[in-house]
Amino acid sequence: MQEAVLKIKEIGAPPEGFENDFAPGEAGFPSDEVLDLWEDYEDAVVSIRWPVTWEEAEVLIKCCPTDHMAGIEWTLLHGIESCVSNDALLETPEELERYRNLIGQCNSDMMKKELLERLEAFLSEA
Repeated sequence: MQEAVLKIKEIGAPPEGFENDFAPGEAGFPSDEVLDLWEDYEDAVVSIRWPVTWEEAEVLIKCCPTDHMAGIEWTLLHGIESCVSNDALLETPEELERYRNLIGQCNSDMMKKELLERLEAFLSEA
């Protein structure tokens, strides 16, 4: 398993509030600890090599951001999607169902919704 995926597993889902409009020193501005977590999470996500294995996708799907993170959520989403090929999704109903079940395990409603919408859009165009 990739070190970046193991790091994400260690961190878990990142804390919310990445895109809050608070300035340093204001109430509501994240602590240094939270800022470090976000940085570590982002560094790990951008270090993932694609395609990810199925096992890596099973880890990533449970560690998704539940809030927007200035686009890093899209990088993670594309990484998760890379665990299956478009051809495989169309070849067998079992593979499609397996991927739907993977999406169903997502800890983030925001990410689950995006993954399902993208899957449905792909299927409608196929």
